[in-house]
Amino acid sequence: MNTRQNIEYSVFQQLLLFLIAYATSFTSNTQLLTAILKFKDYITKIDDVSAMKQPKATIPKTKMKAAARKSVVSQIEAACLVALEWAKLQKDEQLIKDFTINISDFKGKINAMMLLANYTYGVLKANKTTIITATPITALQLTDIETAIELLHTLQQAPSAVRNSQRTVTKLYLPAFADANAGKETIINLINGGYTIGVNANLQLITDLANSLVFGGNVQHTILKVVFLEAGTTIAIEGGILTITELMRVGRSNIFGVAQIAEFIPGSYHITFSAPNCVTQTQIKTFAAGEKVSLTVEMVAVVSC
Repeated sequence: MNTRQNIEYSVFQQLLLFLIAYATSFTSNTQLLTAILKFKDYITKIDDVSAMKQPKATIPKTKMKAAARKSVVSQIEAACLVALEWAKLQKDEQLIKDFTINISDFKGKINAMMLLANYTYGVLKANKTTIITATPITALQLTDIETAIELLHTLQQAPSAVRNSQRTVTKLYLPAFADANAGKETIINLINGGYTIGVNANLQLITDLANSLVFGGNVQHTILKVVFLEAGTTIAIEGGILTITELMRVGRSNIFGVAQIAEFIPGSYHITFSAPNCVTQTQIKTFAAGEKVSLTVEMVAVVSC
């Protein structure tokens, strides 16, 4: 999400809390109840898009790419120094040119460097049989060059694939937020129209609605992190479901048993913990602004976990 979307999302969450607080006032208003359900569905769609986001390339991966690039250059340089002397004996002007490499040629942009590396390796491979017979260059040495080039290619493509994926996800936010904003406006209109005057007039309700639509600003995100374990053990449960009932927010535990829900505004909520073949548990937790809460939940088996 960009900054504007983060602000809008915070307002959506504040509106959800308002709707929960006044739920009993809306029980007979079927039109409003339908609009509220749709709005909650729109928020779920935004959360689904957020769940698709991938982490950016890490520093370790950047270091791996630098090391792979260095390996390609050094191996090609070593092979070409030997192959060049063989090409001179053959008096083959094209091979002499191909094997006369300058390290500075490999210091440009990664795509140009890889084109040169692939071309040079291709020449070595095309003359593989003769070169192996006439020089100390071995088949394993040529295989190592090919492996190093393939590794560098893989490391180079990964960030590009991630960026393309991120762009796709970012575009998906646009219709999701458009629907949520339209749903928010419908709720505002129905509440202002139904509770400002008449038999259902409620000044406090209207005031609280207005307050819920004001962004608090600079609010640290509250985070709930839960570790699911089989009761009485340290065995992690994958696929455990963490749910903040009032916000309709869900997290699923990974292979380490860890589930997390982030970016929700403070308050008191019913927290539900469930897992396959285990007894569902519910707790009431109160979260302060920016608080990061970590829980360990031991799940009791119904049959087996």
